[in-house]
Amino acid sequence: MLLGFFLSPDRQLSLPFLNTYLACVLFYYGIVNNSHARAGYWVFVTVLLSPIFLFLSVGVFAGGAARQLTFNSWACELASSLPWSLSITPHFNVLGAAFAVVIPGLVAVTIFRQRAWVRWSAGLLAVIFGGILALSASGGGWIATMTGILIVLLFCSSRVMQGALLASGLVWAIFPIWHNASWIGAIFYPGALSGRIERWQEIIAVLKDSPLTGLGLGGWWSKASVLGIGGNPHNAYLQLYSDAGALGLIAFIVAAVIGVRLFWQIMHADKGSPYYGFALGSAAGLIAGGIHALIDDNMSLIVPMGNEYIYFAVPLLWLWAALFVVSAQHLLRNSPKHPP
Repeated sequence: MLLGFFLSPDRQLSLPFLNTYLACVLFYYGIVNNSHARAGYWVFVTVLLSPIFLFLSVGVFAGGAARQLTFNSWACELASSLPWSLSITPHFNVLGAAFAVVIPGLVAVTIFRQRAWVRWSAGLLAVIFGGILALSASGGGWIATMTGILIVLLFCSSRVMQGALLASGLVWAIFPIWHNASWIGAIFYPGALSGRIERWQEIIAVLKDSPLTGLGLGGWWSKASVLGIGGNPHNAYLQLYSDAGALGLIAFIVAAVIGVRLFWQIMHADKGSPYYGFALGSAAGLIAGGIHALIDDNMSLIVPMGNEYIYFAVPLLWLWAALFVVSAQHLLRNSPKHPP
């Protein structure tokens, strides 16, 4: 990222992104280094995050950036009637990306062994966030979230798995009957994927001119305006390669290998541990976030501020990666199959 900063053609975009990226790194290590903190610390983190998600949700439905369909128009009207509004309107895919990471973890904590009040709290949040995600009409968020939940269910007992699959099947079968089924085509239309594929091809063609260094931090946005390819790259991995070049790609591969290794150890750890749900759920959330990253950039965001733009790093996946590492440490440290 430092190399990308010095190679960037636009300091207005690169400096805020570098600052926020370094803040995300410090955020990550701050949580990991507090892995031995008491329960009150983790409750505080959860209590801090929940209002942020709800605040973003209201902003999406109130600001006109939601995909209004027959089943969620009432939510948009309700949010629009509130006496306040956001100066920056989040897109509905922002909710899809965020909840795809969080909901699988909440489901895992609810299902596996844990204190009763923790399970009930996680289950309640999962229902609330799941309802908001459904109303957001984010097709990519739906697919990524269901994939993350399916990963969690694969490690449950057969009865839980069968019951969950039956319940989800009934919901998907009945929901189109309650509402006009035309909304399905509006959410999952082939043109969205074909348009993204064309965008990816354009980006890859531009990156061929600088395969080692990339385009520098924010360089894609400078190139896009010149080449007439406006808009989001809709792929976090291509955006990472554009910002950080080959070094960024290598760093991502190393992180992915470490994550797969930890996930493999979690798979063979003690399911009776109270940390198992946290570890498995955070891993499933990261996988779901990685799937969503294929169709949208959920690691960075550019927003207009008057006549200028601010490009910044999004801390959510960094936070979830930190929780994944901390929960895996606690689980493996206390697992008889994995001595310290």
